[in-house]
Order: sequence, then C-alpha cells, then structure tokens
Amino acid sequence: MEEKKGFTLVELIVVLVILAILAAIMVPSLVGFIDKAKEKKYILEAKNCMNAMQAELVEMYGQDDTDWSSYQPTNKNNGGDVVWINQTPGKKILKTANVDPHMLIIGTGKDTEYRNDPKNYYKAYTVYFVAYWPEPAKTEDPIFYNGSEWTKEYPWEGRFENTFKVNGEDIKMQFYFIDGPFEKQGEFYKNWNALQDKVGLKQHQ
Repeated sequence: MEEKKGFTLVELIVVLVILAILAAIMVPSLVGFIDKAKEKKYILEAKNCMNAMQAELVEMYGQDDTDWSSYQPTNKNNGGDVVWINQTPGKKILKTANVDPHMLIIGTGKDTEYRNDPKNYYKAYTVYFVAYWPEPAKTEDPIFYNGSEWTKEYPWEGRFENTFKVNGEDIKMQFYFIDGPFEKQGEFYKNWNALQDKVGLKQHQ
C-alpha cells in the first residue's frame, strides 16, 4: 500500500498566497457591488417619497374645499417652510412610501407665490427638490433630487436659500420637513444644519 503524502509547507504557502490574491481582487468588487445595490435601494425609497408627496399635492389640488391650513408656513420668517415631522400629512407620506428615513425634506413651488397665479399655479403642486438621508451612519450619504435627476451631490451651490434655479428657471420654494431628528418649532432648522454639515456647506443664516 502506498503511503499517502500530505502537502508540503511550500505548497501550503503557495495556496495561501493564491487565496490572498483572489480575495484582494474579489473583495473590492464585492464591496462595490453591495454599495451600488444599497444606493439603488435608497434612490428607490427616495422616489417613493417624492411620488407620495406628489400624490398628496394632486389630491389637495383636486379638492374644491381644500383646507390649506396644514400647508401654510410653519416658520414665516424663514422662507415659509412647513414642519410635518410626526404630523398627519408627514406620517401619511412615510406610510405610503413605506420608509423610515433619518431625514426627509421635500421642496415644492412656494404656495403663497404660485397658488393664486393662473400661469404658474402648477408650481405650488410640483416637487422640485428632495433631500433623502436614509440612515444617520457616517457611511450613508444623503441623496438629492434636483428637479430632473437623482444625485449624491447637493444640487445648488452656496447657502440653503428658498430660490433655486431648476432646469434653467428660478423657482421660489417652500420646504416640507417630513422626517428628521429635530421636530420642535424652534429647533427644526437644526435638520438643515445637520444636512449641511454632512454635505460640507455653510450653515443656514
């Protein structure tokens, strides 16, 4: 009977080196694949939020006796933004989109600017901006909608202000704070500040 031979030390080292080389080649590709899959997932979630908000606006527009009280500016001194964090309209949008993000801010045409303008009323019912921050982890970046496409880059240079150029046109906006860690009346702008810190912009003034 022949004696079974085992692997020599040199052969084992060669095998280990080959495995290490394969791991070095495959792991980055696998990580990149996972990152792309997560990004696609987050973009889909953000799109669902935008569609839910757009549906809410269309529903409001279709009601002749619309009660616009919930759409009126919560903070009139800061561009007329509206806080829906833990409020019925905001909860409805999150439920429709089936998401629970760290932060969600949606920008539409400013109600008081466009709703009573026969030529531009539709702008008050149109979503022009979305900031979707899926998770607070440092590795998860916010996703933005700039009026035409989704991107990880904040779509406008400079400070956060309420007039933006969308597809070549200046649009006056109001922002709906749908979700975020700061919901109190005097603190909701800390959501802006946290988002600005994340994307490296100057603080809102």
